[in-house]
Amino acid sequence: MTRLTVRVAIFMVGVGGGGNDRTGAAVACGGRACREVERPSLGARIGYDFDVEHVFIGGQLNLPVGRRWGLVPSAEFYPGLSGLLFRLNADVKYHPPTVYGLFYFGAGFAYLHANGAGDAGANLFAGWEGRQARPFKPFLEAKVRVRR
Repeated sequence: MTRLTVRVAIFMVGVGGGGNDRTGAAVACGGRACREVERPSLGARIGYDFDVEHVFIGGQLNLPVGRRWGLVPSAEFYPGLSGLLFRLNADVKYHPPTVYGLFYFGAGFAYLHANGAGDAGANLFAGWEGRQARPFKPFLEAKVRVRR
């Protein structure tokens, strides 16, 4: 990794916290766990892409459409690489009815742009979101991109 990549990653963690700013919480509903509908939020993303073999930074918008469902458009940029390389994602996330509601999985559309050429595919992912910790909500996610 280059010094610039490390500095940008440290900055993004400091600014965005690597998570999502959310305001909802898990609550008890008739003896079983359920989730309140959360407000839309914006958050930073930092990760490592094993296909490109490079660190990425980016952001995501969380748009809840129900207690368990959400739309998650995101963009990822690869600093330090020569040329223009970025990925745009349009994902749908689902929180199954678990005790604390922290686990989620989903799928969506991915578009990878590299030096004037584009490649479309699908995303499959699963992850874990921590509880609300102001000013951010950390998450850990594994995502697989399926190509045609």
